[in-house]
Amino acid sequence: MNRFALRLAATAALGAAMFVFGCGTDDEVTLHPSLPVDDGSSGGSETIGGGGSAPGPEVCPDATSVIDVEPAQSNTLFLVDRSGSMHLRVTDTVTRWNLTKAGLFDLLDAMPASARGGLSLFPAGDAPIDCCVITTANTITCDGCLAGELPEPENRCDALEYQDLDVGVGPLDALQVEAMKAKIATVDEEFYWGTPLAPALAGAVDSMVAMKAPGVSSVVLLTDGLPTSCHTADDPTANDIQRVVDAAALGYGSAVRTYVMGVIDGVKASDATALSAIAEAGGTGRYAGCELTNDCAYQINVASFADDLAVALESIALDAMSCTIELPEVAGGVPDYDAVNITVTTNGVTITVLRDTSHGDGWDYLPGQQNVQLYGASCETLKADLDAQIKVVVGCQTVGG
Repeated sequence: MNRFALRLAATAALGAAMFVFGCGTDDEVTLHPSLPVDDGSSGGSETIGGGGSAPGPEVCPDATSVIDVEPAQSNTLFLVDRSGSMHLRVTDTVTRWNLTKAGLFDLLDAMPASARGGLSLFPAGDAPIDCCVITTANTITCDGCLAGELPEPENRCDALEYQDLDVGVGPLDALQVEAMKAKIATVDEEFYWGTPLAPALAGAVDSMVAMKAPGVSSVVLLTDGLPTSCHTADDPTANDIQRVVDAAALGYGSAVRTYVMGVIDGVKASDATALSAIAEAGGTGRYAGCELTNDCAYQINVASFADDLAVALESIALDAMSCTIELPEVAGGVPDYDAVNITVTTNGVTITVLRDTSHGDGWDYLPGQQNVQLYGASCETLKADLDAQIKVVVGCQTVGG
């Protein structure tokens, strides 16, 4: 079993271990006002997140509900760059695309069938071209293209082209995985013109929003370039990176996160500053304050392409699958959002996770307040223990801020 499989199988086991609640009053535990949240079975208590303090296992002695929860259903759309520069060589015989394909295949083989995934390749809307080639010097030349052979931007720069996914999001069973692999493999011999990042991301986000899938939805963007090939006389700023950032921000406002991986060096590479801005706007900064050093995205270097890609894919998959929980229904419907606390029992210790709206270490609501995301060390604590149990405690003032 490869490294992805070991870690992601562990994540699947974690979700199974915590699957306790459904919706409705049968799953609620109503406590006597004098009874603490901790029933005495744990070996102790402490607090994590936010650097503050909290009452630990007695975070809410007057709780009206204490509900065991599991990680939310994960719905992930892989938005993958298939532009011609992906065929640039990393070694004498191996290309960026070869390594990207291998990394994606490893991840798909490792992800549990309980997760949901789909695929969108960009650019789309144009046919592949055959008049551009990779030279012996590992550059791209289109000197052999005749007038009219390079496609105009109308199709590939239309966000509607990307709402019809190459493989729709569905359970990652054997058939779904095979369909995604087959579509990815078509790129092996195809060369596509341009890098229409803004319309591709906007269309992908729109598709995920329209899906209205339960759980948490994410777009995973992998690119080796900056926006190109969409500007016209009528729209001279079409390649502005701000349009990509805006698409990510609109997605996050509709509860669709955007994770970002990108090649940052070599010929025809992307840019760490641009990629970081997209990830920050998409709600997936790698740590609090990452925007200060332009480090919010996962950076891929040509010299260590395979390893960097593997780390990025694994980290994103684990984060998306482990550290987001769906807020359960409580008596009377939705809870008082200022009277919710999160506890994690791990290694015999019940931990009160403080709310941290700066997203450094703790938890916070995702847009719409239907899902909760754990950040920083709080997320790492959850991923590290297969037997961890998460509880949503309702009825007392939220600790942290």
